Amino acid sequence: MGVVAIVYIVASHFVAKTVAYVVSRVSNKKDTPESLKRSTAIHVMKSFMYWIIMCIAITILFVSIGIEGAAVITILGAVLLAIGIGMQGTLSDLSAGIMLMMSNAFSMGNYIEVFDDSRAGVNGTVKKFNILYTTLLDDDSGVSFIVPNRVLYGSALKNHSTSKTPIDVDVVTISNKNVSIAKALENLRVDVQKHALVLKEPKVSTNVSNVTAKGTNIEVRYPLSADDYYTVGTYSVQSIIKTLIRESLINSGVKLIVRA
Repeated sequence: MGVVAIVYIVASHFVAKTVAYVVSRVSNKKDTPESLKRSTAIHVMKSFMYWIIMCIAITILFVSIGIEGAAVITILGAVLLAIGIGMQGTLSDLSAGIMLMMSNAFSMGNYIEVFDDSRAGVNGTVKKFNILYTTLLDDDSGVSFIVPNRVLYGSALKNHSTSKTPIDVDVVTISNKNVSIAKALENLRVDVQKHALVLKEPKVSTNVSNVTAKGTNIEVRYPLSADDYYTVGTYSVQSIIKTLIRESLINSGVKLIVRA
């Protein structure tokens, strides 16, 4: 009986592998932005198919040797529950990965920002999407961030690649003393608008966003070319325009206040 059971389990293993292989053949493209994400979904489906078939095979085996089906299902349920409790984080990443694929929040090659309090500033180009984690590449520093999928699914995401004309916003605090704010704002708008990296449309806008006892907050909105934004590197473009903004204000006789 023991030999028969072993042969049965081995045969079930090969059957499950074959079915999983057939499922994986649904995707025959490799290493393209869309197919990589699709192949990840196929990989998950293949794993599910394998384990479903193996669980059914084990249940049939136990029933055939006289163990009640209800008892087998109870035992399997208890084992799966124990595994689930011990791997809560991993299961959260797995379910989040499935939801991210279904929602199509981003694709391979997209530039995204993750707004999460514990990981402020995490952003980059999506280089790898796994069912458990996503790899983001910082184009400027070359540093890769491996972000668990539960963080991405539980946080606000900004996908810059879905916008044909990215709009960046910079906020500068200036002194309230001896300043002609209206003139400084107009000079600033003209200087930013003339820069080669800034598009002609939509127009650059400069506004007072807030006035406090410490100073006046000026908000600058400027449109950028998507090609420059992702090719040159986000931080490179931002640093160039930020430097221009500060130089323009200083040339207008404005004193800048460094925010803590």
